[in-house]
Amino acid sequence: MAYILTLPTTETAYTDNILFKRYPIHVGISLLITGATGTLTQFPSQTEVDEADHYFGGGRRHVLSDDEYTAVVAAGYSEYVSVE
Repeated sequence: MAYILTLPTTETAYTDNILFKRYPIHVGISLLITGATGTLTQFPSQTEVDEADHYFGGGRRHVLSDDEYTAVVAAGYSEYVSVE
């Protein structure tokens, strides 16, 4: 049995150009957990990542240890966790 954390993505267009804004790209939303507080952020800074107890990069699937699973659930993000 493995706990899998799957974080969401969002579509982002990085330009106002009439042609290129038709082709947005998917950008992952990362999860930072410090203590029992979790924060979803699209572009975490290096400082935020360094200060977090747990960092999970957005748009990816993460296999969680028991400690990481407990932190994710305590932070209130259990809806992103599945069991495989």
